[in-house]
Amino acid sequence: MTVTPKWRCFRTELYNFPMYDISLERSVLEPHGIQVESVDMDAPDAFDRVAPEADAILHLRGVLAAEHIAKLTRCRIISHYGTGVDRLDVAAATARGIWVTNGPLYAVDEVSSHAIALLLVVARKIIIDDRAVREGRWHIPPVIPLHRIAGKTLGMLGLGNISRATARKGRALGLTVIAYDPYLDASVFEREGVRAVDFATCMAEADFLSVHLPLTDETRRMIDREALARMKPGAILINTSRGGVIDEDALVEALRGGRLAGAGLDVFAQEPVPTDHPLLQLPNVVVTGHIGFYSEESREQMRRDGAEQVVMALQGKVPAFLYNRELLAAR
Repeated sequence: MTVTPKWRCFRTELYNFPMYDISLERSVLEPHGIQVESVDMDAPDAFDRVAPEADAILHLRGVLAAEHIAKLTRCRIISHYGTGVDRLDVAAATARGIWVTNGPLYAVDEVSSHAIALLLVVARKIIIDDRAVREGRWHIPPVIPLHRIAGKTLGMLGLGNISRATARKGRALGLTVIAYDPYLDASVFEREGVRAVDFATCMAEADFLSVHLPLTDETRRMIDREALARMKPGAILINTSRGGVIDEDALVEALRGGRLAGAGLDVFAQEPVPTDHPLLQLPNVVVTGHIGFYSEESREQMRRDGAEQVVMALQGKVPAFLYNRELLAAR
């Protein structure tokens, strides 16, 4: 049955970086009278032209700055597809009374598995040995020294959904897990079997440090020279959250100087990362191209979750994944 559209929703995209068609979103939204179209954020003034007509925004690609949000004169919700919302001005949306939602659940398994995979690949020097075997160098000399993983300490910066899943997988490898997250109640740590520590202790005690932080003014370059200097000699750093959390120049120095044994990085301060970036030149660094979130299943869940937040908002319900929850006080 065809439903007459009551609302208009626009999905922000970069047409020169196509990822998904819009059929799934339409299958969720159109039965509820929500017409959905895409808008190219690379096209001059394209967003400005449609913004006054938008009842909702599905934020897939591009940046939604304050000047964009100011043009959303009738918008009720910005539904961001990912977990981190650093590509949109949440404060500007909140000031206009626009709900912002994100996707906190769609890639919990994928990112946590990716973090553990990077840990294992770096710790066991898999890439180094792969290259050695291809060059005719056989057996253990190319990877000396290797150390046992079980019994070591996994430090977590942040203890959200993904970090908790990573901690559970780490414990299955025989790791003791500690975490720094000043915003959580002690009961969360107890329930997850994780010891709560302060930032300095987490940096100092971790044999493997896994970063699970959003990029905010508070966390930007949080892992700087001083923080890296606290780490154990021979420790390994894993980052599957946001590249801007780490001072990459300081990380290069720590790796070149031998303080850290290695790093596994899925994210960088600039993406795509330049091919001449110093981190890409180091043999003890394993990199991937911001793919930790990806599986066919997570991609479908991300899109469906995002569309369902729009339905809830336009029907007058509080979205399940509301990010700027301070707006609830104004209801």
